[in-house]
Amino acid sequence: MATTITSDCINCGACEPECPNNAISQGDPVYVIDPLLCTECVGFHDYEACAAVCPVDVCVTDPNNIESEEVLIARAKALHPEISFGESFQSRFRKGDGDQAAAVASTEKPVSAREIQVAAPTAPPTPVTPVAAPAAKPSSSPAVVRSMPQAAPVQPKQAPRPKKVFSGELPNDFEEVARQFRGSRKLTGVGRLVIALLQPVLGALPHESKKRLEATVQNAVIFSVAGSTGLNILHNAVLYPALLVALAAVLRGSAIIFSQDINIFIFLGIILAVAEGIFRLKDGIFYTKPPEEMKFPAAIYGGPLALLVQPILARQTGMVRHLPIPVDGFYSKGFDEKLERERRYGNVYTVEDRGGALLLRLEFPRWIPDIGIAPRSQLPDEMPDYDYDLALKEGQLIVRGKCMDERVRKISSSAGAFPPEFTTVIPVQERIVGFAHKFENKLLEVFLLKDLSSGLGAGYR
Repeated sequence: MATTITSDCINCGACEPECPNNAISQGDPVYVIDPLLCTECVGFHDYEACAAVCPVDVCVTDPNNIESEEVLIARAKALHPEISFGESFQSRFRKGDGDQAAAVASTEKPVSAREIQVAAPTAPPTPVTPVAAPAAKPSSSPAVVRSMPQAAPVQPKQAPRPKKVFSGELPNDFEEVARQFRGSRKLTGVGRLVIALLQPVLGALPHESKKRLEATVQNAVIFSVAGSTGLNILHNAVLYPALLVALAAVLRGSAIIFSQDINIFIFLGIILAVAEGIFRLKDGIFYTKPPEEMKFPAAIYGGPLALLVQPILARQTGMVRHLPIPVDGFYSKGFDEKLERERRYGNVYTVEDRGGALLLRLEFPRWIPDIGIAPRSQLPDEMPDYDYDLALKEGQLIVRGKCMDERVRKISSSAGAFPPEFTTVIPVQERIVGFAHKFENKLLEVFLLKDLSSGLGAGYR
């Protein structure tokens, strides 16, 4: 085991779930790696997963315990007898050899794709002569030199990526399936008016139920998570004292309503409403989060209310999984935008129920992070396209994304919170009979067709 966690560990826990061997556990006082289980991810990745996700780079090589690739892959095979690794298993040792070869090649004269394209037609001596002729005149040389960069951007258009086809994919075109399942039903007319009038009551629902209702209405004036919660807190400031007054009348007779003793019940109701309101707004009060990042818990009666409203929401809204609200990442030399970092882990996706199908939208990384990595200035700002694989297995859709640009992979394997590949496992409750997908502009869209007794999905068992 050549990997260890230093005492500078901040106990964030990011490394533990990434280990394919369950070799990482909480120690005292920091996380530790079991040397009998660690394989440095040989057989699984061409990088060390713990080092890739560590935000403070404390997963480092242990100079007192170096092991060869042969020892590590033998350990991986012993720990995972159910996996057939084969001869071409992934390993950072092999990746290192490839990087060294690339480094040797880079010491030679660099040749770009454009130069290769130009070199092919200039191989015969006759086409080259007219280009070289103007160089004899000193006055025209500068003009020739300046004209070259202007011609550089004129490159042949890159051929579109060929469509990939996976096991279980339907023969139907993606757009054809999209027309079949245009969208979930939305509240209209009287239903929207009822929702608007009931905002003070519906604001008591749990946060996720309110998010689904907000997505259904799609109008912040009629219903919003933050607005309905605020109205419900004011509503409860009246409701709770009234309920306590009614309880006092039941326990001690109606005459108490007209006595001074009723004031204590009114006061307790107000105190209860204020305390509950502070708890429900704690993200904004104590952590100064903006409303769109706050999570608003349910009121005391929000749980039972959700059971009553749930059947209506299930029929009217299709959003099953919303975008996550991740936490900003700070580094010693920079700042990592929160949503973009989550894209590199495959966490930015939504799942929408379209009736006979589920629609997955997963966003791939868009930008190369600027977090103080040395070769960053040599790379473009936009992230190169990832390769991807899809698989339906045991009630799960498995999405694997992998950056194929070796320049990016070389730096990402050594930078915290910048994994060069990700695996996202999406559980599916319904039985799926097939899927259709489209990948465009770093957005993966997948229609998962349910097993229905009739319709498009049932036709492709």
